[in-house]
Amino acid sequence: MGGGTTSIAVFHDGTLAFTDTIPVGGMHVTNDIARGLSTPLSHAERLKTLHGSSLPSPNDERDIVDAPQIGEEEDGTVNRVPKSFIVSIIAPRLEETFEIVRERLESSGLNKLAGRRVVLTGGASQLNDVRHLAGQILDKQVRLGRPMRISGLAEATGGPAFATAAGLLSYAADDRGEIRPAETGMIKSYGGPFGRIGGWLRDHF
Repeated sequence: MGGGTTSIAVFHDGTLAFTDTIPVGGMHVTNDIARGLSTPLSHAERLKTLHGSSLPSPNDERDIVDAPQIGEEEDGTVNRVPKSFIVSIIAPRLEETFEIVRERLESSGLNKLAGRRVVLTGGASQLNDVRHLAGQILDKQVRLGRPMRISGLAEATGGPAFATAAGLLSYAADDRGEIRPAETGMIKSYGGPFGRIGGWLRDHF
């Protein structure tokens, strides 16, 4: 779940079986907040990061946050809104994203082959309760993917936002090129980079 796009990859027995990309990502959520609150993008991103959630909670109506207005000075007009208003902006966009993912998986014919497990990576997956919302819409077991068995990472780079980058760097540094042969005849096991990437993702996430 990146800034401008959300990418889908289905793996079967360590082999890449399907990929797709949706032109919706975390920046669309930020833009929605900026428009809804008439606040600059930088403040919208901050509000999303600090107070954003994809599912409502009982305390949202009582929690009040400040949203500086576009064109105002630092000490100018500040719009005070309940957290529930921010959640009401974020939730529909994320629901739309996961509904499109579900539709793409179903139309590919590989939804059942993909199994019951989903791993979310990317900065947009770090919003509160994204994992639970994805589970509800996709009807699958969802977890956040983080770099594993990679030494030397700073604490700030150990989360889902850096999982893809860490994986690509680790893959580039690993010249073993090992892949698992497919155990069924449903998917042909391919050599080359896609097969090796599938094996690496299975082992490290």
